Amino acid sequence: MDRIAQLKARRAGIIDKMEAMVAAVPEGDDMTAEQLASFEALKAEDDKVAAELARAEDLERRKAAAARPAAPLPGATPRGAGAPAQPAEKGLTFARAVRTLAAAGGNVYLASQIAEANGDSGLFASQNMGSGPAGGYLVPEDVSAEIIELLRPASVIMSLNPVTVPMPNANLTMNRQATGSSASYIGEQQDVPATDMQFGQVKLSAKKLASLIPISNDLLRASGVAVDRLVRDDIVASIGIRTDLAFLRGAGSDYSPKGLRYQLLGTVYETSHILTMTATPDLAKVTNDLARMELAILNADVPMIRPGWVMAPRTALFLQNLRDGNGNFAFPEMANGMLRNKPFRITTQVPINLGGGTESELYLADFAQVVVGEHMGIEIAMSTEAAYKDAAGNMQAAFSRDETVMRAIVQHDIGMRHLAALAVLTGVTWAPGA
Repeated sequence: MDRIAQLKARRAGIIDKMEAMVAAVPEGDDMTAEQLASFEALKAEDDKVAAELARAEDLERRKAAAARPAAPLPGATPRGAGAPAQPAEKGLTFARAVRTLAAAGGNVYLASQIAEANGDSGLFASQNMGSGPAGGYLVPEDVSAEIIELLRPASVIMSLNPVTVPMPNANLTMNRQATGSSASYIGEQQDVPATDMQFGQVKLSAKKLASLIPISNDLLRASGVAVDRLVRDDIVASIGIRTDLAFLRGAGSDYSPKGLRYQLLGTVYETSHILTMTATPDLAKVTNDLARMELAILNADVPMIRPGWVMAPRTALFLQNLRDGNGNFAFPEMANGMLRNKPFRITTQVPINLGGGTESELYLADFAQVVVGEHMGIEIAMSTEAAYKDAAGNMQAAFSRDETVMRAIVQHDIGMRHLAALAVLTGVTWAPGA
């Protein structure tokens, strides 16, 4: 497939040169002898590349036609007559495709044969064999939609239901109102005073998030819903955790999103919406700090359509354990996932070692004003020879460990339609026992 892609790219370059030569000749004039000779040379080169391309494509078709159905995966039970029906559980089709592709060593043609032998007829039918990059498999849209749907609740930011928009061209620009206009009462024949409504732009560009997931080949050789769930859940958890880190505290660059923590820096809302925890916290001060965050957003006329809190686990436990003078829990609604009538989420991606090493942060946003752009679906590539670093930073070799390393890629970005819809409390030292 790489050879075919190279030939197509080479031929496109030749044709571009031929078009440029024709465009350079003034209308009504003929090519000079030198130009004509160059043009004929390009034609001959294009004919040669076209012939090579035709042979390469013909060979691929013949290989596909002559391929024998591969043996079923060890332990697999074809879902034919008498076989139990697989549950229609989201993401399992995706996981079966990944596992089958791994068993085929990344060869989509062989994977389709294994799928047929296992009773998964049509599992790879909608895959355009030339659509993925070298060594990659672009999961068909109808299959990737399920796994993307599972990725959203795996990320605390996505679980709070921000606005998600497609970015088919990997970029999206939206207008946002920076400051509002005002109205005035006027008398007869008086001019309406002009007010200045300022607009800004939120620009999203697809940032590539790649995740490596090593999985034992013993599991991949096995078959069954439990294995499919394991493959699916490992990929979902890995991408979800890293997405939260970027969407919350990503510093922002050409290659990574700017997280909510840094969206307000350098704007008119930096001083009013980035607040600091009141020192020596008690119930009154904690309640007041929460109210300050809410007030910052409400004072900007944000409708709070889908508000939500995001915090570190220790912050949540502190608030859950906080009691009033009578020994009653101050926020009993937290047992139902709510804080001051707004849902909250906890994630370890909110650090607790900021400032002097003991501080954390608390976020409040109207997620109806948070925009997440998504490009394409999910791309899978795999290798049995790749090296990777484990959680401890030690280099591991997939071949010697009998593992398959899967690389999942998604592309997305995050921005704010209305910057005032976000408030951040910094310097938070709330913790159980504090």
